[in-house]
Amino acid sequence: MKRFLMTVVALVTVLCATAQSNNRPIPIGVYVSEQATIVPEFAHSLLEDKLRQIVVSNGLGTDNHSSFFITCSVNLTDKDVVSGAPLRIVQNADVSFYIADINVQRIYETVTLSVRGVGENENKAFISAFKNIKPSNPELKQLVVKATKEIVAYYESQINNFIKEADMLAKMGKFEAALSILSAVPDVCEGYDRVHDAAMVVYQKYIDNESIKLLQKAKMVWAAGRNYEAAMEAGGYLAEVSPYSSCYAEAEALAVEIKDFVISERAYDREKEEEATAWWRKMAENEQKIEAKRVDAWRDVGVAYGQNQPEQEYDMWWR
Repeated sequence: MKRFLMTVVALVTVLCATAQSNNRPIPIGVYVSEQATIVPEFAHSLLEDKLRQIVVSNGLGTDNHSSFFITCSVNLTDKDVVSGAPLRIVQNADVSFYIADINVQRIYETVTLSVRGVGENENKAFISAFKNIKPSNPELKQLVVKATKEIVAYYESQINNFIKEADMLAKMGKFEAALSILSAVPDVCEGYDRVHDAAMVVYQKYIDNESIKLLQKAKMVWAAGRNYEAAMEAGGYLAEVSPYSSCYAEAEALAVEIKDFVISERAYDREKEEEATAWWRKMAENEQKIEAKRVDAWRDVGVAYGQNQPEQEYDMWWR
């Protein structure tokens, strides 16, 4: 099996050189209150879609695990009923958009648009009004631009706290939680290189911890069986050991021992030999996959952990 001799120091060098070229959009949650708006339930999904379009079309990402969110309130300013066949309802409303942070209970920016809708009933009149909200509206674009700047400024002011919190979690063995905190910091922040460096330290501990557990499982299975079935099961664990872990050399040595055993056994037929070869190939392919995604590997772990947590429960009762 191909041996990777790249050191962690070299890996960090590559990561630092490429980190700024992989900027991700700042994640924003989307929320429409069921209590604080006069919008009929039938029109809620349309309004949520509009908020999502505003976020995405202006260069941000949607993620309801984020503490930042966009929401709106609707104030009906005028309602007319136009007689005729069919009956028409004309509704004028002010829609106020907010981008806020649930954690610090702070509104970053707000803007109000006046909309008008016409329909055969209230639902259709609301839908007509919301359809007139254009994500490309200059005022909405400005809302996002200003809020983004304030969000980035907030992250930049908190970088040291994020790093300290991640370090504390890592010392408790909560590596994924630590990486989740660091992965939330936007790449565009000044000082992001310090976040990245801190994340690489935590990630090294994470892959060491995970790989050592895999190696121990492989050792136990192999020691207990030392037969073809044990070789296949132990090999499955070894195939997941990161080539950048501190125990990789030991894992590779065990893999060689198992491979030699399988090859030397005369009791197995050609089909099993082919299975053994496929298993060995899987180990080599795993190395290639880890090599290919190494730049974003730590971030992937943190993002995955965050997405497995409950979504934020947004509300603006503090407004």
